[in-house]
Amino acid sequence: MAPDTLPQSLSFLTDAAHLLATTSPQISAHLMTQRHSLMFHHDLQQSDVQRQRVCGCCGHIMIPGHGSELKLETDKALRRIKSRKEKTRQPAVEEKSHTAHKTRKRLKCGMCGCSTTIAIPPPAPIHRRRLKLPTKIPQGRASRSSIYASTSTSHGHVSSAEPPKTASANASSKKRAKTRKQGLQALLQQSQSASSKSQGGLGLSLSDFLKK
Repeated sequence: MAPDTLPQSLSFLTDAAHLLATTSPQISAHLMTQRHSLMFHHDLQQSDVQRQRVCGCCGHIMIPGHGSELKLETDKALRRIKSRKEKTRQPAVEEKSHTAHKTRKRLKCGMCGCSTTIAIPPPAPIHRRRLKLPTKIPQGRASRSSIYASTSTSHGHVSSAEPPKTASANASSKKRAKTRKQGLQALLQQSQSASSKSQGGLGLSLSDFLKK
């Protein structure tokens, strides 16, 4: 078969086998076997997805619940089974290499009874970034800083409020001194006017009496 027609032939065999999987399982399995042999002659390997869909022995399309069985196995279950059987050293080494993965799929064909094992790779490790928490100030230092800040602000308010008070006090004292001075001047003027009137009535002064 020419390499150019290989993809078309593989797709045709795959589609035909899936169409006949329920109505004629034997013909479907024969078509998938022909597909496997065609891939083998052209050095093409099947992926894990293809292996878990089609049996590698008879070519039967495995559908879980329709004659085929699917099981998930872990190392714990296998260890329990192996503990019941007697083991030798050589098989133990082979089993260790075979059970490198912790979880695996085991599909049992409903036509020939052969099992297909597919290893499930472990999940990728999760890398978590540690967030840097803000540095906490001790309670003693925090209280001291808050007290210092409050006292500094209170002193600032007091100092800013003091200059208007002193200015108003100086202005009021100056005003009182001015009114007091004006009152004294008014009293002096009144006394001077009264003395001048009393002296003007007689037309005499102290010097006149001294002369006489």
